[in-house]
Amino acid sequence: MRSPLLLLGSLLLLTPACGVDDIAITQRTPVESILMTATESHSERRVHIVARAKPDTEAKLSLLSIHFNAQPNWLQSESGGSEVLPWFRVRLVDERDGQVVQERSTVVEDVASPETLDLGPAVNTEDEVALFEGTYRIEFDRQGPPSGGTVHVLWGAVTEVQTDGDHPERVEVLMTKPSGASAP
Repeated sequence: MRSPLLLLGSLLLLTPACGVDDIAITQRTPVESILMTATESHSERRVHIVARAKPDTEAKLSLLSIHFNAQPNWLQSESGGSEVLPWFRVRLVDERDGQVVQERSTVVEDVASPETLDLGPAVNTEDEVALFEGTYRIEFDRQGPPSGGTVHVLWGAVTEVQTDGDHPERVEVLMTKPSGASAP
């Protein structure tokens, strides 16, 4: 008789830890297009992210997920030229400390369904917080000569925040693309 009561008690204790009341708020940057040639083989973009409880609330961020993606597609030059397939690399740098968070690379092929490269920082939210703020630099590089043609890159970012309770109006997520030089 004691075992069923212990099991029932354990299940009741686990229910609050499952986060069934957490509500997700998602913010996306508009998808941007970048054209890269063999002579213009490097490009950078920056995204500043703020996830926070609105003033005069006691909301907490219980989960924060940030994802960047890049989809390169190779457009061979109309005049033919080189048949060397270019490599493409995308790097994510956390400007708060200048560290490379993640890097992905691929050989770009002339195909109808290009590969998508996903990157994302590991954000520690073990303790619920009321504010997260960070600026990330995404660096795009493609091989120069002897590969020709143009690499057309579509990229974007998504931030998802979960908040405690059922009050998503108490939390806001802001994503901006600041211009200018990045931090050292």
